[in-house]
Amino acid sequence: MCLRLGGLSVGDFRKVLMKTGLVLVVLGHVSFITAALLHGTVLRYVAAPNDAVALQYCVVDILSVTSAIVVITSGISVIVLSRYLPSIPLRWTVFSSSVACALLSLTCALGLLASIAMTFATQGRALLAACTFGGPERLALAPDCPFDPTRIYSSSLCLWGISLLFCVAESVFAVRSAQLAYQVLELRPWLGKSSHRMGPHLENWGNSLLPQDKRENTEAQRTQLSQMQESPEPVEDPDLPSRTSSGPMTL
Repeated sequence: MCLRLGGLSVGDFRKVLMKTGLVLVVLGHVSFITAALLHGTVLRYVAAPNDAVALQYCVVDILSVTSAIVVITSGISVIVLSRYLPSIPLRWTVFSSSVACALLSLTCALGLLASIAMTFATQGRALLAACTFGGPERLALAPDCPFDPTRIYSSSLCLWGISLLFCVAESVFAVRSAQLAYQVLELRPWLGKSSHRMGPHLENWGNSLLPQDKRENTEAQRTQLSQMQESPEPVEDPDLPSRTSSGPMTL
């Protein structure tokens, strides 16, 4: 019998989990590298506690790094779950980490959108605060400017756009990972709890995930128990009178 879950067999379900986890790990690493490049090329020059716009840039970048680390951790847990599907604590770990990853990535995407909008609105003045010349209309290399002001505006927008795309992709695959963990847990949507009693198909599906020797022992024990329940051995009591005794009993 081919056991299925959510329209997929056990082998196909493992493959989907593995691919989802690998995509999350790759997206997390690329997002982490992008956030590190943004900090190293731009934000380390414009960090100023008294400037609200520059402070917002730094907070969003820290949020991007944190989101990337959470995405990598969630992807690794999904890959581990594809190998150890019977583990109930691991299922809950994947489900909770995927939900947290989706929310954090969505928050990061909104913060990056706000950073891009504020940069366009202020014409990049917060990015050029470390330089002493008047404004973006007088961009030139200056001795007192710690970076090349002719490229910081375009570099920042480009890196923010790349980070935004990766944050959206992370949230999509995190939702997919949470959906897969939801199917494994068989949660009740109106109660938010897992069912205490599994149906026959879920029980068989869970047994199929066990190793071959444990599966054979489980089947043998179940067969022996069913035979004992169907054909119990008669018990004879020596104190009871025999029904084959000669003559009726009289008072």
